[in-house]
Amino acid sequence: MTTAESDRRRSRRVRLPQTHGQLILSLDGKVLDIGIAGMAIETQSRLAPHHRISLRLRKGSELLMLQGRVVWCFLQGTRTNDQGETLPVYRAGIEFADVLTEGSRELLSFLESHAIVTLETRIFGRFRLEESSVAVSSSAEFEVRTINLHGMAVETSLAVEPGVGCDVELRLEPRTLTTHARIVTSQPIAGSEGLYEVALEFDRMDPDEAELLRAVIRRELESGIAEPV
Repeated sequence: MTTAESDRRRSRRVRLPQTHGQLILSLDGKVLDIGIAGMAIETQSRLAPHHRISLRLRKGSELLMLQGRVVWCFLQGTRTNDQGETLPVYRAGIEFADVLTEGSRELLSFLESHAIVTLETRIFGRFRLEESSVAVSSSAEFEVRTINLHGMAVETSLAVEPGVGCDVELRLEPRTLTTHARIVTSQPIAGSEGLYEVALEFDRMDPDEAELLRAVIRRELESGIAEPV
């Protein structure tokens, strides 16, 4: 087999049984309102209800780290950016975790310094923060369905939007491959409980990581474990 034929063979999509990893989605959002128990935010990507997330709340130079759970999320509408692209706008409700710990005291101090207090917020306990941003990080395990040197299709519980970038941790022997990818398609799997088939395209793979993936695909094809599709 020539080198060109070998490369073409390795670039074909293959099945790698029992290959798993983790998708890590990071996105920026806008704080709509906040209280000691939770917050409402606006993002350009859907957040899957019931998922645990990490939050980095920034106001000026002050940064607050929080943990939470997505309670609800819905499509609010669309918005046109400076490039003329139409982007989705989602709103989500987040319930904070461990509100009776040291983190709650830090949150209270943050709210006392930056919250806009009105008669309504005094009654209902929800506050607005002017020009505040939040960085959201959400992750979920995945199982590889098919893969090649350029991307892969996986099964995961993380709901993501096409066009969104994410970090990928792909567990391969002898080590874990870490790279960045862009979501191409995402659709619910019929008959499953909250699972999605997600197609990803690798877009920032380090040459060493690419060589690891190439070697694993070649090894598994030659051993008969991997199956071309």
